[in-house]
Amino acid sequence: MPRLRTNATGQRRSSPISAGSFKRTPTSAMTACIRPGVSSKSAAAHARRGFVEAFLIDTTAALMIALIQQLYDVERDAAELDPDLGRALRQDRSVPLLARIDAERDALARTVLLKSPLGDAVRYLTNQWAALQRYTEDGRLSIDNNRAENQRRVVAVGRKNWLFAGSFEGARRAALLYSLVQSRKLIDVRPFDYLKDVLLRVATHPQRLIAPLTPAGWATAFGHRAAA
Repeated sequence: MPRLRTNATGQRRSSPISAGSFKRTPTSAMTACIRPGVSSKSAAAHARRGFVEAFLIDTTAALMIALIQQLYDVERDAAELDPDLGRALRQDRSVPLLARIDAERDALARTVLLKSPLGDAVRYLTNQWAALQRYTEDGRLSIDNNRAENQRRVVAVGRKNWLFAGSFEGARRAALLYSLVQSRKLIDVRPFDYLKDVLLRVATHPQRLIAPLTPAGWATAFGHRAAA
């Protein structure tokens, strides 16, 4: 519970937060969802949004917004590069930017108020810090999850029609099906052709060779036959 102080007008306000108030620990819900051996990755867009909202009432957020924008400038230059070259570019330009962002985060953590919009933005950035940097380690990863979130909108549109999945396993299976259908959409594969062919093959297909049955693998291995 933060201490309350009285300002010159007699109003009570929260004390500034100590840097130790921002512990870099993932939320329990996030931790519970991560399987052993799987690393989480967070989205810079979410972190930036908090500072943009805070800027409306506190211009101290301006530097952080500008620094995060510079990360996106690097991504524009990396867009046409293969994963290895993209990773090298991120290591050369994004990693030093992230160090500056971390220094600014630390400076803000020493001065902002705990329950202010800027305090919320700093706390989110701190809790997600390790996951936010992970994209620099693999050129195949994106700086944010905007594309994935766009694919989820098709689910959100009809969520009132299927409010309940029936069970945890039912929800997991629905998520797998949505992932398959939306993944094939990203590579321009017709869902009927893909699902019909895969369902006919899956019973006899060797499990060790499952990659050709993923949307991208199927498009390369069998797509031309289905189109014919």
